[in-house]
Amino acid sequence: MAQLTYKAMKDNAALKNLPILTLDQRWYRLVPESVKTDEIRYWEKRVNELLKKQGQVNEDLIQVKKIRKGLFRGIVNHMNQNDEDPKKQKIMDESQRLIYEARDKISQLEDESDEVPKKLRIANMHLFFETVKMCYEKINRNNKDLERLEAWIEDTRIKLKKNLLVKQDKEDMNEQMYSYMHAILGPEIMSELDRLNENDE
Repeated sequence: MAQLTYKAMKDNAALKNLPILTLDQRWYRLVPESVKTDEIRYWEKRVNELLKKQGQVNEDLIQVKKIRKGLFRGIVNHMNQNDEDPKKQKIMDESQRLIYEARDKISQLEDESDEVPKKLRIANMHLFFETVKMCYEKINRNNKDLERLEAWIEDTRIKLKKNLLVKQDKEDMNEQMYSYMHAILGPEIMSELDRLNENDE
């Protein structure tokens, strides 16, 4: 079998739409805790952290956009008020500052929103690779064991056939010898000989 490597697998077109493994219960049955390697544990943790981060970034983006929208509404409302109010200018300046901060935060979150899925896809691919590597190592070990077992079974089958033939020969020989002795010596003597032979054992 060809050597499984991350490099050989990561650009495989068939794996472009690989599902997130830690979201699939079948993956947990395929890789129970007792068989996880350190590499699998590391990448499982990384995938779950990135999933959590992706959810947090999306939630933060929604919240900051809501806040910015509210700040815009506040500015529009204050524009309709008396221009002479000193509080108005202070509120407008503070709102404008917060809008700029929100804009910068939205830009940062949108960058993260683009970046996190890429990191997640890479971490998931590593998890996939480590999972496949572990499974094929186990399958290959099992196949070698199966080959040894099949050889042992075949060898045992041959020995069993030989021993069955030997057993049949011995049974036939015993039956023939007893039959001849019975014919020559008669039932009375054979009965006495059988009794003596049983006591001798």
